[in-house]
Amino acid sequence: MPVPDIAVYGASGHAYAVTCVLEEGLRGQPQARVAAYIDDFEGGKGGTFKGMPLLNFEQWHQVAPRLPIFISIGKTAARRKLAEKVLAAGGWLADLHVAPAHRFRDVAIGVGTSVCPPCYIGPETRIGDNIHIMPMCSIGHEVEVGDHCTICPSCTISGHVVIEPGVFLGAGATIVNGRVDRPLVIGAGATVAAGAMVSKSVAPGETVMGNPARPLREMARARRA
Repeated sequence: MPVPDIAVYGASGHAYAVTCVLEEGLRGQPQARVAAYIDDFEGGKGGTFKGMPLLNFEQWHQVAPRLPIFISIGKTAARRKLAEKVLAAGGWLADLHVAPAHRFRDVAIGVGTSVCPPCYIGPETRIGDNIHIMPMCSIGHEVEVGDHCTICPSCTISGHVVIEPGVFLGAGATIVNGRVDRPLVIGAGATVAAGAMVSKSVAPGETVMGNPARPLREMARARRA
């Protein structure tokens, strides 16, 4: 069966890894063919990346506006801005989450979101738009993940957790379970450092690290004391 052509926004190692997943497929089923890459550069031609045309945003809009775009950018704020830019220009976002491993019933996944296998997604979980979930992640039951988040490899998110929009979870971070009446909340725009063990809610915009996770500002004060 023919697969659709798409463009990948980003020209990096991660973008090429996304290309391999798209073209070689999840469970042996290719999802798309990458027809071009998009990067931000001023004027002129971008040449090629991995043998495919490299365009800037204006060139994409002029010559290939009907190509859906997958945004392969790890930084959450940058990915949000690019998604808004693409949608405002009349484009649309491609998905990368066909049949991720161990996806259970009543799971909702938004547009422009990637779930790279192998991953576990528990029942009654809601995952928003324009999110990157990298391999070897486990997301428990009744979890909410807001738009534009990045969840790096080997993260564990237990049940009854709310991840608000724009959160960055570093590789190997663990978020322990909340409760039905009091979910554990990672506030909007927060950063959880690689390997951190989070056992209580994190304020919006906060950076936490360590085991147990503590705000970076608290750790800095403790060192100065």
